[in-house]
Amino acid sequence: MAYPIFKEQQSYRGTWVMYLILMVELPSLILVSVLVLNEPGELNDKALTLTLILSIMMLAFFFLMSIQLNTRIDDTGIHYRYFPFIKWRTISKDQIHEMKVVQFNPLSDHGGWGIKGNRSTKAYTVIGHHGLEIDLGEKKKVLIGTQKEKELRPFLEYWKEENHG
Repeated sequence: MAYPIFKEQQSYRGTWVMYLILMVELPSLILVSVLVLNEPGELNDKALTLTLILSIMMLAFFFLMSIQLNTRIDDTGIHYRYFPFIKWRTISKDQIHEMKVVQFNPLSDHGGWGIKGNRSTKAYTVIGHHGLEIDLGEKKKVLIGTQKEKELRPFLEYWKEENHG
């Protein structure tokens, strides 16, 4: 029998974060363009300045849109990566004391989204307020954000039964 696998990929593409960045960058670009074009000087210098500013803004935008949180749970354990910052990491089944889907407040519990941590918990989140909390014992926990909490809950019940049943 094939072992079921849970997979999730999260990014900022198509989220309110993407639209917020665009809503800030576009008016900023227009304002900078007006200011640069109204300054005295050569048109070539102004074009170069605007090209440089536009390039930096586009690179920053595409970098933010390339950030991904990938999660995979299979019969060997829980695998996750936070591209481009963290390569694939694995928490094997025997390292896990307990795990559950939790609701959290990203700002007050972890200081926001992204890669956050304190002495006891390391959090990897992209957006949202649900996550898989994994207790590793010795007061160490890992929180991996999820947008699929309704799919993850029954999968974890099955996973626990198969591995501890």
